[in-house]
Amino acid sequence: PVLYHPPQLTVEDQVRVMESWTAAGLDGILIGPNDPAAPIGAINEAIDEGIPVLTGYGVDSPDSKRLLFLGYDPYNLGVALGKGMLVVLELAGTSPPGKISYHTGGMASTEDVASFEGFKNPVEAAGYTVVEPILDGGDPAQAMALAMQTIELYPDLVGMLGYYDYTGPSLGKAVTDAGKIDEIAVHADGLIGEMVPYMKTGAIDATIDLVQYDGSYLAGEILYKLALAGPENWDAVLKAYKPEYPADKERLLEFGWVTYEKVNVKKWPEIGWIMTIKEHQEKYPEVWKIIG
Repeated sequence: PVLYHPPQLTVEDQVRVMESWTAAGLDGILIGPNDPAAPIGAINEAIDEGIPVLTGYGVDSPDSKRLLFLGYDPYNLGVALGKGMLVVLELAGTSPPGKISYHTGGMASTEDVASFEGFKNPVEAAGYTVVEPILDGGDPAQAMALAMQTIELYPDLVGMLGYYDYTGPSLGKAVTDAGKIDEIAVHADGLIGEMVPYMKTGAIDATIDLVQYDGSYLAGEILYKLALAGPENWDAVLKAYKPEYPADKERLLEFGWVTYEKVNVKKWPEIGWIMTIKEHQEKYPEVWKIIG
């Protein structure tokens, strides 16, 4: 069986869950740390107990005994989102000045902070103003309400970025209800089925797909093999996935840009590919069985 614990906004909760998993004698653990330092003790305890631990998504814990990091650089993700926002603004014929809002669940993790800075830098360098992050506490309904307030608060709002995957649909609905689909560009992060109707109407212009299914699948595969091999053979298993191991214990995963219809834009360095929704559905049918 696979045990899943949803994202928490406190590092204390995450450490507590990690310690409980170790006490329960799980066969392997994948953790996306809120903070690199906070789970070091819990990760080290698991490793010492013979439980393989991988870190993933946007935050590593490199000073711990974790075996491998499978994920992405959060600052580069933010830059990719910022450049994506600039692309959709240009395609819409919008130019500076103007305000752009940044909507997210919280700013508790180092990933949140790094991603925001990565987003803000290219956007403000282009002449736009990025307002302070708008925090919804992980609540889609609150995200929607705050998005509506933001639209009312800033008459010069030209763009909205939804960092957590659920914020994309919330922003899409907000600009739809406000009658501003053609006035405010919306860029999302992540890819869930609820985004598609808003992408079709133009309420969401684009999103960054982190290919989390592939990353999570790979992590599960590696943990399974590590559990079967035992600690004495962990290095041999990991070398098959990272030939430079143990000198290099990071395997970075690429992400891409997704639109509803094909657009004629040049790929920027921080993304690995550009696809339409249809192309994505054809390439990742297993993903769409899950996200709808």
